[in-house]
Amino acid sequence: MVYLSGSTPRRTPLQRMARVLLGLVAVSFIVWALVSIPYDILRAERSRLFGEEITTGLVLKLRTDEDPDHPHARVVIEYTYVDPDGYARRAEARLPDSLWRSYRPGRVIKVLLVKGRPDISRIPDEVEPAFQVWLRNLMN
Repeated sequence: MVYLSGSTPRRTPLQRMARVLLGLVAVSFIVWALVSIPYDILRAERSRLFGEEITTGLVLKLRTDEDPDHPHARVVIEYTYVDPDGYARRAEARLPDSLWRSYRPGRVIKVLLVKGRPDISRIPDEVEPAFQVWLRNLMN
């Protein structure tokens, strides 16, 4: 059916209120989604799209640290690695409890570096946020 100018049916006050409430809910959801996005993870994963380089690192320290987000991963290692520019860098990684024997101080480990961003590194067994793992799987 075609409505000519001025002949559209009028909305009832209940319909107008429902449209306003629906609009407020939609805008609130969009604002909440934008605030909830971890932009540091997005930037790191965007950089990883350009590829990763493999280098070796050396475990310096091993300690335990409680984290409510990862109750099964209390082991934290501090390691050092040399980036392609020749600079020695330090980083930390949280690991599952079952791997504490594999990462003793003095052990040589494999380190994955982001091409063009050697300050972003990770090790293959590192425990990462679920959003980051999901995003990486989505992009691969």
